[in-house]
Amino acid sequence: MINKGILRQFLAATAGSLSIMNVGIILGWTSPIMEELLGPDSPIPMSVDETSWFVSVIDWGLILGSLPFGVLADRWGRKPSLQIIGPMALATWVALLYVDTFQGLLAVRFAQGLLAAGAYTVLPVYAGEIAGPKIRGALGTMFQIMMYVGILYVYAAGMFLDYRHLTYAAMAGPVVFCALFATIPESPHFYVMKNRLADAKQALVWLRGDDTGSSVDDEMDSVVECICKEMRNASFTELFTDWVSLKALIIVQGLSVFRVMAGVTALISYASITFAEMHVAVDANKLSLVFACSVLFSALPSTVLADRVGRRPLMIVSCASCFAFDTAIFAYFYVDRCTGYDVTEYGWLCVLAVGGLSVAHTLGLGSLLSTINCELFPSNTRSIANAVNTITLTVASFLALKIYPVLADDGGMYRNYLISSVFSLTSIISCCLWLPETKGKTFAAIQAQLRKTDDLV
Repeated sequence: MINKGILRQFLAATAGSLSIMNVGIILGWTSPIMEELLGPDSPIPMSVDETSWFVSVIDWGLILGSLPFGVLADRWGRKPSLQIIGPMALATWVALLYVDTFQGLLAVRFAQGLLAAGAYTVLPVYAGEIAGPKIRGALGTMFQIMMYVGILYVYAAGMFLDYRHLTYAAMAGPVVFCALFATIPESPHFYVMKNRLADAKQALVWLRGDDTGSSVDDEMDSVVECICKEMRNASFTELFTDWVSLKALIIVQGLSVFRVMAGVTALISYASITFAEMHVAVDANKLSLVFACSVLFSALPSTVLADRVGRRPLMIVSCASCFAFDTAIFAYFYVDRCTGYDVTEYGWLCVLAVGGLSVAHTLGLGSLLSTINCELFPSNTRSIANAVNTITLTVASFLALKIYPVLADDGGMYRNYLISSVFSLTSIISCCLWLPETKGKTFAAIQAQLRKTDDLV
């Protein structure tokens, strides 16, 4: 029989992860409507260059929203900081129904970027802090799984709905999130940080499924001792002045860049135009839907493997596989456009390589980054470190989304995957040399491990 506490922790993580599902809807919404926006009957006419701004402007909201949400998470709490995302996301979808200019569209997308910053910054912290050490990796993968659920939802709906009706369909995400997350408790770690020990124990009792509270006393004592030590001996500036913290920060920022530049991030937004160049007799939007399915279902094994195999081996396998598939996709597009050789009959091999890339990416780079980011930092700098990480992710994502259609224009799609191959190769070397293993360790044990050694391995 499954432990009641484990079920409750998965319930809490899933409810919280509905916030990132809304981010998936926001990100994926652009792909199904891209053809309509570029067509003669576009509700908001725009050029190819303008579509790159339409897709990437969300990242400016992510950059500006990350640090404020990190501060709010430490002052107001993890749960309230996530809760405000729901009604505000609903408001942006309503606004899109009335926007009829390109500038207005950019303004709404920027606002959606601010909300996405909240989910990216706060959710990994919340999910990591409510989880027991033995299932923290599994709960951390919910972040990526629910984002892919949102993308799959909007891709599927986009096969049948136009711009306006797809916007109506997107409103379901915020409504479901608001309804379910309201019943979930705050992070016990936050309560301890604010010296609300009774509330912390009550939340911990619910999360561990122990209605008497008799079995959580040791964990409660450990949390209090760890946070008291962190709050006494550490400060925000230590994130940049302490060598161990700084090295951990550099490792996480590197992983963030590798995650974006592996190629899947741009594929999510530009799936339809990418598949259109693969010479297969299937509608590009249908292939986009299959791509979204492969991304979602490939995330499921990492839920089990993260706490059995470990973070480090999965990341290395993920990076190596991304390199192999990026190289294969690059080779297909290069031969197609630069050699004159007819590759039409091999189009399905490229489609399969894209599917393999999505699986490889999700196995480690896509699913484990939020968990690793949460684990390597103490409680008092965890939210700010995650905010810094979100900014790094955003800058890399903005650049990737901005240059992808530009490089792809006039038959240069292969250039995108040459760049992705180089970054994936670099990520293999980086993970082998510097990524520590944190599987099954408490936050206190991880900090003790990092302080004990200078090389984080």
